[in-house]
Parts: sequence; structure tokens; C-alpha cells
Amino acid sequence: MTRARLRTVLAVALIVLGTPLLLAGAATAVYVGPDDTVEYARADVSGEGSVAATAVDIATVTGPVLHVSARMADDSDVFVGVGHRIHVDSYLDGVGQQTVTAADLRGEVTSSSEPGEAAPAAPPGDLDWWESRASGPGWQGVSYELTDEPVRVVVMSPSASGEPLDVELSLGAEVDGIFLTGVLVGVGGLLLIAGGVLLIWLRRRRRKRKLRAVPDEKKTPEEKKDEPPGDPHAPFKKPAEEPEKEKVATVTPLPKRPLPERTPPPPAPAPPPKPSARIAVVLGLTGLVTACAQVPGEVDEGARDALIPAITTDRAESFFEQYNEVVGAAAGGTGDAPLAEVEGGALLATSQFAAEQQQATGVAPESLPTDLTPSVVLSPQVGEYPMWAVVTGEASAGGAASWYLLTRENAASPWLATLAVHPAEGTSVTAPLTADGAAVVADDAAAARGDEVLEVLRAYGETGEEPEGIDLAFADGLTNLPAHGLQLDTAPPEFGTASRSCAVENAGEVHWLQTEYGAVALASISCTQSVTVNPGFSVVIEEAGLGTIPGGSQISQAEISQNATFILSVDTDGSATVVGQRMQPIGMTWSLP
Repeated sequence: MTRARLRTVLAVALIVLGTPLLLAGAATAVYVGPDDTVEYARADVSGEGSVAATAVDIATVTGPVLHVSARMADDSDVFVGVGHRIHVDSYLDGVGQQTVTAADLRGEVTSSSEPGEAAPAAPPGDLDWWESRASGPGWQGVSYELTDEPVRVVVMSPSASGEPLDVELSLGAEVDGIFLTGVLVGVGGLLLIAGGVLLIWLRRRRRKRKLRAVPDEKKTPEEKKDEPPGDPHAPFKKPAEEPEKEKVATVTPLPKRPLPERTPPPPAPAPPPKPSARIAVVLGLTGLVTACAQVPGEVDEGARDALIPAITTDRAESFFEQYNEVVGAAAGGTGDAPLAEVEGGALLATSQFAAEQQQATGVAPESLPTDLTPSVVLSPQVGEYPMWAVVTGEASAGGAASWYLLTRENAASPWLATLAVHPAEGTSVTAPLTADGAAVVADDAAAARGDEVLEVLRAYGETGEEPEGIDLAFADGLTNLPAHGLQLDTAPPEFGTASRSCAVENAGEVHWLQTEYGAVALASISCTQSVTVNPGFSVVIEEAGLGTIPGGSQISQAEISQNATFILSVDTDGSATVVGQRMQPIGMTWSLP
């Protein structure tokens, strides 16, 4: 194959290769736009449920950013939020919903209906675990990068009204660099086409030059056919005949030996075309395009069951900002927010009784540390609700760090401080272990040992018999439980009956953290003294009063409950240490004769 024909074949190949690249690149750039985002599915989603939510596996790749937008059919306000599967599953547990299970590139959206309650227990805007959210009239949407993290998008009314849902759902994908990729592919195709056209033009130009340089008698019929019509009056054209010159003399050369005929050397071959340069340009352009566009990856299905921290440091700080405000307002008698918004369990019971006692006696209860700032957040990795975490906090006034147990029942409920211990200054507590920033939950053996010690302490509250192997030097209020309530040691046997019963608060939900030598947990024991006075007898309360029982009252029946909250550390050698605070009343009932 001649060089000229090779150039022609190469030119045609470049044009054939470049044309689809130009068309594809231009179409991609125009369709996607400079924001690298394209809507690939839109559909109406409706059903009997009041919520629409995407399934975890609606996206099967990682890398691109998914855009999910929605609007109500009647243009009322709509809420769109994206959150981790653990939170969303808990929030929508038992709620009637329409689950979007698939949305393919052909624009088809598939959903299934799940029956249940009319609406979740709380409006979505009140919750703190959304990774992204939007609310309002018209189109509202969220965007999030597709990763291995199992997330779900929720669409519903912001008020959680429970009305059947009818929304228009739009899904789009943003692939970083796809617009630039389309432009570069189009430019690359244009360059290939231009290269092919240039090769054809250069071939024709060389052919014209060659035809002009070859005499007529040496031209082939094909070359003569391609020759452009010449100018008959051109100056270089020789006349057809010239007059013969007059001969002046005749010279007869001497005979010589004929020289051998010399063959001229063949002309140097023309330099071959350099396709390597063009190929290098094409390969370089291809590499640039590949580098510009984001390449989606495969989802690690195993990571979709990943655990999450029960609470983050930022969320703990946000909680204590609210906690300080509510508790401070309640202590000053100026707050409208109830303590139940930030406290629960035994801590709420003691706080509520303290408020009742202050109202009955006019005497403010002993002040507790306020203006707390989290110093250590001991949050375990969890896979479901309920959630819990231990947080230590430093008070602005100084002193030993306070310990709090925070719990959350489900995704629709707030975080609550359910136990709190404020140790005396100088008291030390065995620090729990952490791994990769998460608190280590105690193993079964250590937790079982801790539960055994708790049972011994519960019995101690009822009987007063000191347990062996348990250090109560810093137990404080726990040591007062056996003698709390009405002092009836001098009462005659016939006056009536008195009994005492104690229980570990939420005994099945004590959360043990691993330590270097065993385990540690916050715990609470409450004891109730029940007194029944026989007819003809009565118990007279001292003038100072007892809790909410006015001084001088003559009572015939009473139930007085008090609580001791403490930090319990147990070691593998069988020993244990209790660090507590003062005993606090949590309830009193009485009747007059």
C-alpha cells in the first residue's frame, strides 16, 4: 500500500472515529449542563400511608451525589430529609408508608405499600439526626453522596398530620466532572475530524505539486486526467518548433573508450508519517477525560450493616446547652420548659420532688452543679434503639467531674439525662476503656459480676448488713438507705407495722463499660418505707417537717421513698468500689387519722 493511500485510510479512520465522539460529547454536555447533574427519574408516589421513604438499596453504586426532591400534589408544605437507616427505621417503625424500592435510568420508579399507624410520634423537624433536610412549599430536596453508609430519604408532611401522602418525586444524579468530560470528548472528536480533513487536504496539495513538476510525456493517463487545465500562453512553454541553427564547423571527436553507464542513486524515501504523535495526543486526551469524570464504585454490602455512635460530641454539647438552660430556669422558678424535656428516670423523679418540697416548705433544695460542659463522651457503637451513652461534665465552678447517663428510647424521642452523680472533690473513678473513639461495652463476665454486686447493695439497703469486699467509704447516700424515713425504734410493738423494700432502678438496663480491671456503671437504688399505724396511735412529725410532710402532723399511714445514685466499679478479683452522692427523696404519701 502506497503512502498516499495509507494517509487516505488514516484520514477516513480519524473522521469515522471523531464523528461519534463529537456528537456524544456535545449531547452529554448539553444534556447534563455545567452543574454535572441530570434528572433520571420522576414519578407520582401516593398511598394510604402518610410517609414515603426510599429503601436502603435504591442506589447500588458509590461516588455520585444523589438529589431527591419532592412536592405535594396540592402545593402544601413538604418535608424531605435523609438519615441513617438505624434512625429512619426506628422513626418509621409501625408507621404506614410507601417505600420506594427502585428508580432506574429509564425513569421507572417502583414502590410498595406498608400498612401501619397514621403518622410518626413526632414531627420530623424536631429531630436532630437528619444528615440533610429541607421543608417548605413547592419543590424541596436534599443531596447526599452515595457511599457504603445505609441511608434513607423520607418525604412527609412537616406537621406529621397523618393525611394520606400524594407527592411528585424527582431523582437526579450528580457525577463530578461529567460536563467537562462531555466537552473534552467533543473537543477530542472535533480534533480527530480536523486531523482527518487535514490529511486529505495535504494529500491533494502534494498531488497538484507533483503533477506540475512532471513533463507531459512522462505523465500517466491518470495524472493527465487529474491535471488542471493549463495556460497556453504561459511563459515557460516551449514553442513547438525552433529554426535549425547554422553549422559553423564540424568537429570529429577522437575515439574514446566507452565509459560504463552510471546508474543514479535512488532518491531518498520520504519520511514516513508520524501517527505516534497523533496517537499520543488521543491517548493523552482519553486519560484526561477519564481523570476528570468521577467513576462510580461498587457498594460494600457488608458495610451497610455498620454501627453508629450512640451520640456524637457535638450532639452531647448541644444537649447540655439545652439542659443547663432548662434546669437553670427551673431552679430560678422562671422556666416554662418542663424538666421532662431533658430528664428522665430516677433523675427526673428527684428533681420533681425537690420542686414539690420547695413549694411546700419554701426552702430551696441543696444546689447541684450547673452550667456543665461535656469533657468526655463515652458513646458505644450501636445498631438499634434504645441508645445510651455516659458523659462526664465539668462545672463552671470547678470540682470533681459529674457523671451522667444519657438515654434515648427511639428516634422520635429526645435524649434524656436519666442518672447523674456528682462526686465529692478529690474522688477518683476508674476510667472506662475506649477503642477507635468509642466506649467499649463490658463483656458478659464483667457485666454479670457487676449485677451480682448490685444485688448485694440492694439487700444492704433493706437490711443494713454491710457487704464484704465492697468499699463504701465514698458511697455517701447509699449508706443512709437502711435508716431513711420515720425513726420508729422507740415505738411500742402494738403501735402498728413498718417495712422497707429496695429495688435497683431499671435493673435490666444497667449499662456496663469495660475498664482495665473489670467494669463500671452508673446505677441507682431506691428504697420505700411503708408505715401503717393502728387505731389509737399516731406518728407526730417534728416541727422542722419531713420533706413535704408539714411539721407537727399526726399521721396514721405513710410511704416514703428515697434514692441513692452512684458509680459502681467492679474488678475481676471480686472487689468493688462505690462512689456516690447524698440520698434524695423521690416520693412521699401520708394520711391523717
